[in-house]
Amino acid sequence: MSVFDKFLAGWSFRGSRPDYDAGDVLEVMVTGEDDGGHVARIGDSTLRIEGAPDDAINTRVIVDVESWDDATHSGRATYRKTVGESAF
Repeated sequence: MSVFDKFLAGWSFRGSRPDYDAGDVLEVMVTGEDDGGHVARIGDSTLRIEGAPDDAINTRVIVDVESWDDATHSGRATYRKTVGESAF
């Protein structure tokens, strides 16, 4: 193995469509509302958040992933708690 190979060992590119599993706990930024519910957009993926407070837009929240569809890169999560606000 060359020095270059050793230097790059373990590196990978992060995609714009992350995949999650039911049961994952995530910290996400609530970016808006869609069809009356709150939404977090993570790259090109969309996570609908159930049970978030009315003023949750532009806040960081902890959610539990309830379901995830790898084909559409979208899922559903349940609000757990607010942990911060936007830096903007």
